[in-house]
Amino acid sequence: VGEAAASSGPRPRRRAPRPAAMAVVLPKVHQPALAPFIRDDLLTKEDMEKIKGLLLRNRALDLASGRVPGSALLAGALDGRSGSQSATGYDHVWVRDNVFLAFSLCETDDDGDGTAQAIAIVRDLAKFFMKTASRFDEIIAGRADPQDAMSRPHMRFKGQDLDESPEPWNHKQNDAIGYWMWLRCRLCVEGKMPMTGDHLRLLGLMLEYLMKIEFWRDEDGGHWEEGAKVRASSIGPVVAAAKEFQKLLQKYPGMMVPCADGTLDAVEKMGDEALEQTLPRECIQEGKVRDVDSALLFLIYPLDIVSKEMARTIVKSVQEQLMGAIGVRRYNGDRFWCKDYEVVTGTGKEAVIDDEVAKTGELVLPGEEAQSCLFDSIISVIYGRWYEESQDFEDLTSQQQHLFRSLAQITGPDCPAGPWLVPQCFYIASGNWVPNDICPFLWSQANLQIALRWMDKSIDKSQFEIKKELKTIDGEGVGNIQVDDLVTVFRKLNADLPVDEITSLLGEFCSDGNVCFDKLVEGLFCGTVTKPAQLCLNLKGINPPQDMSPDEAQEAERVLTDALLELHGEFEGEYFPLPGSQSFPARMGGMTSKEAKCLEAQGLLFQAVESMGRGVFANAELDVAVLVNGESHAQIVVKPPAGDNDIGTKRVARLEQALRDAVKSSGYDFD
Repeated sequence: VGEAAASSGPRPRRRAPRPAAMAVVLPKVHQPALAPFIRDDLLTKEDMEKIKGLLLRNRALDLASGRVPGSALLAGALDGRSGSQSATGYDHVWVRDNVFLAFSLCETDDDGDGTAQAIAIVRDLAKFFMKTASRFDEIIAGRADPQDAMSRPHMRFKGQDLDESPEPWNHKQNDAIGYWMWLRCRLCVEGKMPMTGDHLRLLGLMLEYLMKIEFWRDEDGGHWEEGAKVRASSIGPVVAAAKEFQKLLQKYPGMMVPCADGTLDAVEKMGDEALEQTLPRECIQEGKVRDVDSALLFLIYPLDIVSKEMARTIVKSVQEQLMGAIGVRRYNGDRFWCKDYEVVTGTGKEAVIDDEVAKTGELVLPGEEAQSCLFDSIISVIYGRWYEESQDFEDLTSQQQHLFRSLAQITGPDCPAGPWLVPQCFYIASGNWVPNDICPFLWSQANLQIALRWMDKSIDKSQFEIKKELKTIDGEGVGNIQVDDLVTVFRKLNADLPVDEITSLLGEFCSDGNVCFDKLVEGLFCGTVTKPAQLCLNLKGINPPQDMSPDEAQEAERVLTDALLELHGEFEGEYFPLPGSQSFPARMGGMTSKEAKCLEAQGLLFQAVESMGRGVFANAELDVAVLVNGESHAQIVVKPPAGDNDIGTKRVARLEQALRDAVKSSGYDFD
């Protein structure tokens, strides 16, 4: 994967004051189109909409393609652009991964669709567990050996028919059981998925099973499905499940736990004690000690079962000991996708039994472990949650820095699997850091989706807090502050700010020597200082939109989309028919709800009684659009960078000329 391309596209915003002590290390950007946004200043709301628009248009966060036919469940990685995942085994369904995907769908849900999909995933996982419930029963009854990984309840299976896979696998994964229990109870507590009798019985069966194997001292394979070890990251999800179950019982006092009396309390108590003894370390067993493991981050988010102090300690340990230049190591000495992994092992699959673990463990040298794309998004969310509570600027900048790292991991045009993919990890192959074969990896995508949502929330929060702080020095309470006073305030925040430059910048938002801080904050943090440049054009020989027939509307759409889709360079883009439209063959049914929301957030969506023959053409950056059959046949909209209206006017003129030339090939011209 080559070096990031030089910055092009949107001009960086003016920098908001930053405490001088904060040093931000920008990552290497693999996808050039994202490079303009990954920079040493705060993101704006406009930046975020453009980033999300790019990801949406390029399907970088697409989960639907990973859905197993006939099921709500999702495979580990996507087929399609990167080829079949059958060779890697990631066409299977993982319980843990699907819980995280379902959680992401809920957390980023705008219209109820995400929650509905999440409920369907949780329900199908329950169907598999109930279909194979004898696995739990046999171990509880003592008829099966829990030390035999294949005798345990299976945590990786064939999703299409909900059948177990005969392939040898380390199914000793107590964390996966805990995650499903936790999310199932949480959805009920939140009123999103009422509890059913069969699911309640399944939860009771799982509690009995976890007590039988003494999960708090059971040596399982954990998140990484490897050698036997007592792991805090495996105990944590079970504890979180027990605590969520307790909340459920408090909400519904008449609900009974379908297992032996005291089982639920015992699960919570034994798990809490084990975590207290182990954290912040992952494992304290003699001969198997592991000081830090990135899976511990999940105890902070989404499980939220450790104290604030412990959470800070875990994050600091991960950053100091596991964070690499691209991603975050799962743990030091991790052999999965270590240097030249496929060449040395002859396989891209995980080692699943202890003797394989021992063999591949000998391959790893410090610094040659794979760097995962799972964790920067999670760390970003953690800092976002801290910022929500603390309003500490360092939390906000750390949140953004880890989001930048996640975005920088998205593949570029030189990736063999294709651009705009979120890999499972980067590893060293023939001396270069490259994405591994598990690309795109749905779990990585889901985590990034949540991180973007939390960044939106933090930007809104920071705007509010800055306005509130400025009001404290607004002596007259009219929303105005003298320029000199505001320069003094900014210099206190950052002594390195040049007086002349900051005074000139503030001058754009002032009148009579006073700065209107509402306009200032909107300009610096929301990117709304300039107004879009617009031009309306109508085709000769076709009635204007308010008077034209359906046939004329579709003819105008055909002519304009043929012309627009021929554009290249700065105006190259995609056409999005209005929702419900059946007139554009390449997008029958029109744009998706997510695409509509993205365009609406950018002010590029219009409403119409009739959707046929109408839509929006937009470039990748969402700063150039043509609204087809809205106010006019072609309404050009260009959003210039803040403070530079001339650029908008010039781009409108260039696009008008390019469009005029293109429609002539269809025998048309504009009035």
